[in-house]
Amino acid sequence: MKSNASSAVAVALLLIVSGVGGVVVGANTGTAAQASTQSADSYVVEQGDLCQPIEPLSTDGTVESFYDYRNHETHPDADPEERQYSSYGTEHLQEDDTSLLFLHQGTDGTSLVVIHDQVNGDTEGGVATFDIVGLPAESEWVVQDDLYDGESNMAEWDEGEGWVSASWIWRDARTDGGAVQGGLNDEFVATIHPRFNENSPFYGDDELYDPEFFEDGEITDWHVLSGDAENPERTEIPSLEDPVTIRTGTCDDPSVAYDRTDDGLLAGVAGASADDRVFLQPTTGSADDVHFERIELTGLEGDATFAFENDRPDGPPESPDDVESLSHLSVETDADVSGTVDFTVDADLLSERELEPDELALYEVNGSAWTESETTVRDDSGGAYHLTANVSSMDGFAVAQQQPEPTDEGSHAYPSPGFEAGAALVVVFSLAVVWVLRDRRG
Repeated sequence: MKSNASSAVAVALLLIVSGVGGVVVGANTGTAAQASTQSADSYVVEQGDLCQPIEPLSTDGTVESFYDYRNHETHPDADPEERQYSSYGTEHLQEDDTSLLFLHQGTDGTSLVVIHDQVNGDTEGGVATFDIVGLPAESEWVVQDDLYDGESNMAEWDEGEGWVSASWIWRDARTDGGAVQGGLNDEFVATIHPRFNENSPFYGDDELYDPEFFEDGEITDWHVLSGDAENPERTEIPSLEDPVTIRTGTCDDPSVAYDRTDDGLLAGVAGASADDRVFLQPTTGSADDVHFERIELTGLEGDATFAFENDRPDGPPESPDDVESLSHLSVETDADVSGTVDFTVDADLLSERELEPDELALYEVNGSAWTESETTVRDDSGGAYHLTANVSSMDGFAVAQQQPEPTDEGSHAYPSPGFEAGAALVVVFSLAVVWVLRDRRG
């Protein structure tokens, strides 16, 4: 009898150790799996009624080697005819008076590539300006045609939070363009706002070093390339003036497009149904060491817009419960949706504040107050912690320290994950101990 009772105690103790641990680990594992990024394996290009599935042009090198930009600095010893400030690696793809758009996959990942005109072709040059909006925060120009020292270099390059831009001017029988990289290996949306020919700010700009450099040449066609890097399929983009979106997913997915505002980004979603998972790229937030990375929407039906700004949302006080917020994100939308918010916090910031990552929470706007959202630490990498929060609205967010919940006696406590399940198992263990003691006294 004593042996059976002792076994019961051991089993109860095992239940407590493994059961409580299982609650915590199981909860974290489930949330992390739900928030994980799926690999991007399909892409489309959209403009108006056009939705064209495409495949990246794949090579066994980098996008820089594939583009093969040559000028007097990159190829100083080459014959001048072999360094015409142009892309030589894509010469087999180029066409006169035509702009090319495609994805490249190589040893450095996925890149978005733009090429205007044809080197050594029968062209008079041209001017163009691109704003590419909605990109992941880490995206940047990694190939810049043209980029060299000297006043004759008139290309202008710029980048900001969630966008990059460039203005080019090129002469006859040359190319211009570039490649964007960073954050494009997973889900992404990039909307290109084109300004070709007379729509470019460079057209008729007398302040340029040589405003007549393009000799009245113009782009007349815009093609998106897909498939074989040596002989890709071509699809004509109908309009040279309307925005084009290139994104992961299929034509059955909701359309997402981005534009810049004076203070942030504007995302537009079209054709969503309630069971769609829609991913949005917000601005990073009001702090340098806390970054809002991605928002996943659920329950969205039809069309909606979302305006993101790195500012405190209107309505609630600056911080939840008088505790200093680490970062804010303002969102303006009429959509009634829920979802998840992914954000990162630098480890150095937590060390400075003497905080553990699981002491943080995302707070969402609830009328004129803040509501703490269920927040989970996904992982840590690169000196930062990655967290995900479940939210019931999209009216604005703040990252701050979790607030203690009042107990029945009015004191405060920080309940840990699996607390209720652990308490129940403690009761089981206590009853088992009582059983053993009664058996021994018997």
